[in-house]
Amino acid sequence: MRISRFLGTACAVALLCKCFALPAAQDSPTRLLRQPAVSKDHLAFVYGGDIWVSDRDGQRPVQITAHPASEYAPHFSPDGNWIAFSANYDNNIDVYVVPVAGGQPRRLTWHPAADVVSGWSADGKRVLFVSNREIANSRSSQFYEVPLAGGYEQKVMKAVAVEGSWSPDGKRLAYRPYLMAYAGASGWRQHRGGDTPPIWIIDPAAKALEAIPHVNASDSNPMWVGEDVAFISDRNEGSANVFLYDSGTHAVRQLTHETPWDVRNADAYGHTVVYEVGGELKSLEVVTGRIQSIPVHLTPPSLQARPQWKDAGKNITSAWLSPTGKRVLITARGEVFSVPVKDGSVRNLTATPGVREADALWSGDGQKIAYLSDEGGAQALLVRDAAGLERPTRHALGQKDYFTLLGWSPDARRIVLRDNHLHLYALELASNALSLIDTSQRRGTFITTFSPDSQWIAYTVVGANYFTRVRLHHFAAAQTVDLADNFIQTDDPVFGDGDLLYFTASIDAGPTRVGLDMSTRERPLRKSIYAAVLAADGKSPLAPRSGDEEPKGSHKDAGQGENADQDENADHGDKDDGGDKAGPKAGKSAKTDKADKPPKPTRIDLAGLSDRLVPIPVAERNYESLMVASDGALLYLSRRQAGSTTEPPGPTRGADGELYRYSFKERAEKSLRQQLVGVSASADRKKLLLTLPEGKMEVADANEKLESKPLDLGGLRLFVDPRQEWHQIFAEAWRMEQQFFYDPNMHGLDWQAVRARYEPLLQYVQRREDLNDLLVEMISELQVGHNRISGGDLEDERPAAIGLLGADFRVEKNLYHIQKIYRGDRWNPYLVGPLAAPGVNAAEGDAILAINGRALDATVNIFALLEGTVDKQVALTLSRDGTTKSARTAIVIPIDSETALRRWEWVQRNREYVDRHTNGRVAYVYLPDTADDGFTFFNRMFFSEIDKDALIADDRRNSGGQAANYVLEVLNRKYLSGWKDRDGLVFNTPAGAIYGPKVMLIDQDAGSGGDFLPYGFRHLGLGKLIGTRTWGGLIGISVNPPLIDGGRLTVPFFRFYTPEGEWRVENEGVAPDMEVQLDPLAVNEDRDPQLDAAIEELTGQLKSVQPVARKSAPPIPTQLGK
Repeated sequence: MRISRFLGTACAVALLCKCFALPAAQDSPTRLLRQPAVSKDHLAFVYGGDIWVSDRDGQRPVQITAHPASEYAPHFSPDGNWIAFSANYDNNIDVYVVPVAGGQPRRLTWHPAADVVSGWSADGKRVLFVSNREIANSRSSQFYEVPLAGGYEQKVMKAVAVEGSWSPDGKRLAYRPYLMAYAGASGWRQHRGGDTPPIWIIDPAAKALEAIPHVNASDSNPMWVGEDVAFISDRNEGSANVFLYDSGTHAVRQLTHETPWDVRNADAYGHTVVYEVGGELKSLEVVTGRIQSIPVHLTPPSLQARPQWKDAGKNITSAWLSPTGKRVLITARGEVFSVPVKDGSVRNLTATPGVREADALWSGDGQKIAYLSDEGGAQALLVRDAAGLERPTRHALGQKDYFTLLGWSPDARRIVLRDNHLHLYALELASNALSLIDTSQRRGTFITTFSPDSQWIAYTVVGANYFTRVRLHHFAAAQTVDLADNFIQTDDPVFGDGDLLYFTASIDAGPTRVGLDMSTRERPLRKSIYAAVLAADGKSPLAPRSGDEEPKGSHKDAGQGENADQDENADHGDKDDGGDKAGPKAGKSAKTDKADKPPKPTRIDLAGLSDRLVPIPVAERNYESLMVASDGALLYLSRRQAGSTTEPPGPTRGADGELYRYSFKERAEKSLRQQLVGVSASADRKKLLLTLPEGKMEVADANEKLESKPLDLGGLRLFVDPRQEWHQIFAEAWRMEQQFFYDPNMHGLDWQAVRARYEPLLQYVQRREDLNDLLVEMISELQVGHNRISGGDLEDERPAAIGLLGADFRVEKNLYHIQKIYRGDRWNPYLVGPLAAPGVNAAEGDAILAINGRALDATVNIFALLEGTVDKQVALTLSRDGTTKSARTAIVIPIDSETALRRWEWVQRNREYVDRHTNGRVAYVYLPDTADDGFTFFNRMFFSEIDKDALIADDRRNSGGQAANYVLEVLNRKYLSGWKDRDGLVFNTPAGAIYGPKVMLIDQDAGSGGDFLPYGFRHLGLGKLIGTRTWGGLIGISVNPPLIDGGRLTVPFFRFYTPEGEWRVENEGVAPDMEVQLDPLAVNEDRDPQLDAAIEELTGQLKSVQPVARKSAPPIPTQLGK
């Protein structure tokens, strides 16, 4: 924690930041006040990511914390002298306390998991918080308490919880057991799926549980009002409000009737409830029902809103080499930059704060650039000089759709672009005529390439059979043809010198085409590379060579493909003239005269074109990004084939491209470079732009040596006015929802009215995080799942990397002891617990006396001594009996997360429990998601247990991913036949199947793909669903672009419906056939009622169900011919 960044006292805050209240007459009350807390004399609340304290009536507000990181969840101690809160200092969410009068916050927790304050113990000696540190998934938490003085953190109970508060006598805990759908980054008002939590009241000592009456709605924020419990609920349609549970009568009544804003957060002291609604604070006297507004007037320093320089290199969205490779045109953070490869300076060609430019392209001669601009609220295409000195020419696109620029014709007449509705267009710059070229039948990427004479374009569409298809379009004739029929997938087209079109083709792409289907995993996409000979009298690039002597001055053999008179490795580019100089040179060389000549007309004879395809003799791989070098050689990327694999720590996703070069002169292929993210070529085909991991770029010669130099991106800086940028982000997020949401009618919502209601609150935004909060509220009005806002230019300090030992601890006789060691998965080289590594010799029960020589006892937080130790050697002083006499030193290497260790231990424990309680007859398979991990877990666990008679499939906490059709198809396999070998057991077809009864466990934390899986399980009649209703989010995302500063808005753009033509599951979930709650009292006793119910159900079925598969063959025939 950087002490210098805090203000020493409340007075210092007031003096340095001038954060006094202004007279009410001077301004209107401040809004976007969040998370109020109330004590006898004070209010605390969050504004601009900082914690403020005022009198109960909102007067005399003082800023208590002042740090760029987020500070939130303030809670007064019972005596009102302390405020406990959580803060994300050093990129780690921990518990802090600060005196109500101000001062330096004191840290109480260090664990790398999120520690979120929920309240205090009744005596004020301990801070209550929730953390998922010991949970096997990221969708649950547990209660802990840490002493106000610091030290050991004690778990309150094993049952999961999200928030709660102790009763005044400290015996009962009113709490919410699981997450709400409308929380954090997720905007989902009026959720009615599985994540509609109740409020429970538990007495851990008496092992008693009381449930507040609940309906299918979200109850949250429990707070004690005397012996009763107030809470927030959206149970009455419309808005969330404050309700009160009478512990005597067990009745629930509504206390507030706020509309249209939701009550978001609240706190209580005595019989007063203070709550947040529409960004304002109000107080409610529960006895009288009187509600009053609490006007608060703040003049914050707004440090994060001041104009400042930013590194745009973190937000690059496109990059293109200039025609000869002397500069790179980069779009980053909504501006267009020209970056020199060697000489010259970086230029910001647009410099338009609050406006987003995108997709910048070079003209063929490098003298002009084109880009998109959203100035005025709709995209237009702008063309200007490459130096950025002249006023741009604006080409209105006449629509409010989202566009992407794809290419500029070599003759500079046309720009090709696509919209977000599957249309491909050409814009004639001279006439400003926008003409439709084609419409793809399914969503995919348009890959485009112009012929050298600019009269043709080759491009890709996606057909009804999901296959990508290459088409050719002639501009003058407005004629469009397919390169091949739809029996084959064609892709990745690129024109050669005018007489050839290279492309990829696959005859086995079908099983890979629908990315939503889980069955596409580990399906290889094998492509071959072809050349289409465009003219009827054209020649193959691989035509046989005669080997004869040729007369001097004659043409070379037709099949060489590259200029044999030039050194293939020579640098064919012009000598660099400094990079910054524009325009032609005074004199013209023979090479310049040649370049000025118009290109030879591209002749494409469509008749018989599909019969003039020449396969390039390279292996079938997953090819993309075909390019032709200036000497005629073919360049292309090969990607790693699809499949789930256990990667070593720290791999960069997407950096799996291997660049190849095929020389027609040598008739051979050569690998040039590996671990590429992407590659593109300059217009003269002499230079390559290589995209590398971590946003790095290099420029290389397009020859077989591939000599490359790093591109200096350090000059990509721009002066940002955050408030202008925030207005642009707000407007674009609103427009993205309008343009990408799957229903153009927005479910009947007046989207313009929604904007009008939320936009005035922009003036109160103090930092980027505030804007996300506001946008989450705005998009929540659509009341759908997967609608989220996250990221952007947030405060992001370098984390301190708290190390973990892969263990649980307990305190005995003032010493930390190892209670449990998480050993990991012996068959996964990257999942080994630090204390379980060979040679450490740590044992459960050992005391830890010191860490790196620093003494450890219960007054010290163990994780404070592990700060900065991830992946470093750490010396632990261990003792079997807790004395120094038996002390020994063990060297361990702490890890940064225990989640995978704990999950695997939980899975193994469940599998062994099921095996033990069913006498080995029932298999157990856990699916953490329907993506990489779920695919891997299922294959590993299911096929190893196909000798079992029945199956429990555990879908609980499944975080989704794909539609799990693969899992369902395997589970639905029917017994077709048996086979008798001479020796050994009989075997079946299909062999990979369990034919007996099946059940699936579900819960409220299983969503998305975790919703589809139980839906399909029931639809196919595979067995009973046991547990609680699933999340209810079957609506898809990931098509709209990121926001200008890298923030992410996920707009739902496709939605599930049933074979019966019904919109189901979304905002509904999948209900169980047998409802079984995860009873917290049972969980506290290490029992799993849902798993027990599944075991009971299957053991009962196995008593009556006859086996389907024969385990022995019928008698062998004794007659010949039988």
